[in-house]
Amino acid sequence: MDGEGKEILRFYINSGRRVFFYKNGGIMKKIFLSLLLVSLVFMNCLCSFADVIKPKNTEDACECPPSLGKAPDFQLKDLDGKEVKLSDFRGKGVILFFWASWCVRCKDHLPEINQIYGMLKDKNIELLAIDVGETAKKVKRFMKKNPIDFPVLLDVSQSVSQSYVVVGVPTFIVMDKDGYLKFQNHFWPYDYEKYLCE
Repeated sequence: MDGEGKEILRFYINSGRRVFFYKNGGIMKKIFLSLLLVSLVFMNCLCSFADVIKPKNTEDACECPPSLGKAPDFQLKDLDGKEVKLSDFRGKGVILFFWASWCVRCKDHLPEINQIYGMLKDKNIELLAIDVGETAKKVKRFMKKNPIDFPVLLDVSQSVSQSYVVVGVPTFIVMDKDGYLKFQNHFWPYDYEKYLCE
């Protein structure tokens, strides 16, 4: 190999990805520049159509994401031993927060979620924290140190978390007022209102 002709240069793009091509190796340079030019033209076309794509009013902007299916009904006990059924909240938006006392991220979320809960009540949205696999005694002890205002339910047998295919905690699930699943992920749905629009 020709040392000078085959010397590798590294170019760093804003995204942090490395692009390699040979110095004086014209073919790689031409391919790179051609791809760059094509992507710039494509981005320019997208930007020029932005006004056409924008909704004309805010009602058009709120298009609900598709449903992920009907939410399975369940019945769990709260920390006072009272039975709570999901179907009792039909007609309201519901956010399920699957968590456990040993989960550091769950504990970190609690103060912020507790603040948000105050706003949710005024919007006809219920928040239910579902502890996965722990006893009432253990959860009560945790709640004394970390008090919250929203209901805590106990999924000791983990049957509810299994029916919702919860893989790890925290997991957040948003369902609309008709009981259809709209969102499921490991992060808080800050844009929860878009999943609950009529």
